[in-house]
Amino acid sequence: MKKSVAFLLVLFILLPLYGQKKDIISYFPSWKWQDRHRLVTPPVIPYQKLTGINYCFFYPLESGELVGMDPEADTYLLKGDFDSLTNQIKPNSSLIDLAHQHGVKVMLVLGGWDNSGNFPVVAADPVKRARLANECKKHIINYGFDGIDVDWEFPGYVRHKGTPQDKFNFTLLLQAIRDSLNILGSKTGKIYLLSVSLPAAESHTLDMEVSAISNIIDFMNIMIYDLYGPWGKISNHNSALYAPAEGDPGRCLDGAFRLYHQKLGIPAEKINLAVPSYGHAYANCTQMYSEHGGADTKFFPENDGVNYYQIFEHLNAFKRYWDQQAQVPYLVNESEKILVSYDDEESAAGKADYIIQNKARGLVIWHLLGDYLPDGRTPLLDAVYSKFK
Repeated sequence: MKKSVAFLLVLFILLPLYGQKKDIISYFPSWKWQDRHRLVTPPVIPYQKLTGINYCFFYPLESGELVGMDPEADTYLLKGDFDSLTNQIKPNSSLIDLAHQHGVKVMLVLGGWDNSGNFPVVAADPVKRARLANECKKHIINYGFDGIDVDWEFPGYVRHKGTPQDKFNFTLLLQAIRDSLNILGSKTGKIYLLSVSLPAAESHTLDMEVSAISNIIDFMNIMIYDLYGPWGKISNHNSALYAPAEGDPGRCLDGAFRLYHQKLGIPAEKINLAVPSYGHAYANCTQMYSEHGGADTKFFPENDGVNYYQIFEHLNAFKRYWDQQAQVPYLVNESEKILVSYDDEESAAGKADYIIQNKARGLVIWHLLGDYLPDGRTPLLDAVYSKFK
């Protein structure tokens, strides 16, 4: 009797720990790999803190064939390090080899913001859909990927050649890829994953058959970033946890989760939410929810977002504020009139807590290189990992 009681006690203690194992997936953008003097190479990636890596991007040509954004990076990262002494690739040196040694799955991501313009024409043609699905299979065989993530931004989006038929063709495209992965799996004995990266905004979901998609894919990654930025009239949060004081109350992590889970009926265990490793800097701006002068280029010359490692370098020049309602920080430099919306360890941990409390599948980080400090620390990833482990 005592042994049974002891066993049940141990089981009672361990079950919650196993029950809280969550996805931690970080995107790895190939074309950014050579930035910062190749600081982030496959050997230094903190695989032990990840469950998955989303390698991006490959994208479809109008024919349905797939090409990578940075062929040089693809060769090094996906095939491995070249040894000039032996004129051969060093064994077990690729990102995928090292990830697999740590039990981390690597997905090939198709599309992205700049490369979604050919999805409509490919998805509309049965022959091209089949060709793209076959290309997915070929790349898995060639590189050893564990599955495919489709990041079409966005079906029906006119600026990216979208059409009303995208709504239905997106479903057909995903089914074609799923069928191809299943056929491959029947031959190799492996299970290949299929996921999608989907928008946080409700308006975009109207151009997708979300419920039908959910039945085809294994999980979905909701892109909860760029909710606001310097392109808008007033400063606001890049990725708030809860509804900000001004703007659309649905533009936040909580709003996106409730949209997909409650309104669209997607099971929580199929939903990954997001933490961005970058923010936005507003010029001529010292207050949140105020007019500004566009993207700051004085401290942060890049105008398409500011990486966390760049923000970290300038923290002493700013005063940190905490938006109690939105549950995210922001920075202000009064003399230079710059405001930065971003995520830090506290807000990343808060989002991880939200995911645990709401039983979501896990979290994705865009992207690993943005969170990687010169000394090898990854503060945002560490904050999430500490909560999930």
